[in-house]
Amino acid sequence: MNNDIATQTYWKNVWNQYRYISKFDKNYYTNSLLDGLFKKYLPKDKTKEICEIGCALSPYLLYFHDEFEYQINGFDYDKNAVEKTKEIYLKLGYDANIYYHDFFDSPKEQYNILFSMGVFEHFKNLDSCIEHTLDYLKEEGYIVTIIPNMNGIVGFLQKLLNKKVYDIHIPYTKEDILHAHKKSGYKTLFCDYFGVYQGGVINIMDLKYKNIISKLLAVPGKPLFYLNKILAIDSKMNSPYIVYIGKK
Repeated sequence: MNNDIATQTYWKNVWNQYRYISKFDKNYYTNSLLDGLFKKYLPKDKTKEICEIGCALSPYLLYFHDEFEYQINGFDYDKNAVEKTKEIYLKLGYDANIYYHDFFDSPKEQYNILFSMGVFEHFKNLDSCIEHTLDYLKEEGYIVTIIPNMNGIVGFLQKLLNKKVYDIHIPYTKEDILHAHKKSGYKTLFCDYFGVYQGGVINIMDLKYKNIISKLLAVPGKPLFYLNKILAIDSKMNSPYIVYIGKK
């Protein structure tokens, strides 16, 4: 992925700090919202195969296997992270096809569901990236694209606390994501700012007092979650994610 403005060195530093994978906890308020969204639009079918772009140390493939019975596949362009992910999945008892691969190379095969979490905001050529995803999908396949929303409070705090990380994100809007998928011919099932403020989206890994800062950033989360249940305040300003779900 030589067009990745985050650079491979950045990702190596990130993945070197991980020693285990925390499984997707549906009781956590943001995850509960994502779980509901996925179950609204994606089929449960043990014959279907899912593939995650940039799957290093990912809990999402495990979630999709547990909840949807999908056969799990994923790739990443960091060799060490791929080996670490394979090892952890094996220890957890999951049969997974995790391999070293660059997204921009020709795909090895096609899948029923293509998933990415926090990938395409690192690329300036968004339209061509999304167009290339078609090569990975079987006919009638589903695409799930999730990026952090850098246009609201999460982006503001990221820029304030760690501008170096903010600068490797392109602040795409919901309209940008929708346009790129529609231009490639995807049928849109869902596209919007999604969820309520989540401090965990803000990358503070390199900060001196990161443990204290992390706890402070988490404080508004639950109150806003319950307020959202009453007022439905998902918006460009509050939401931590932009989510697109579509069909080829």
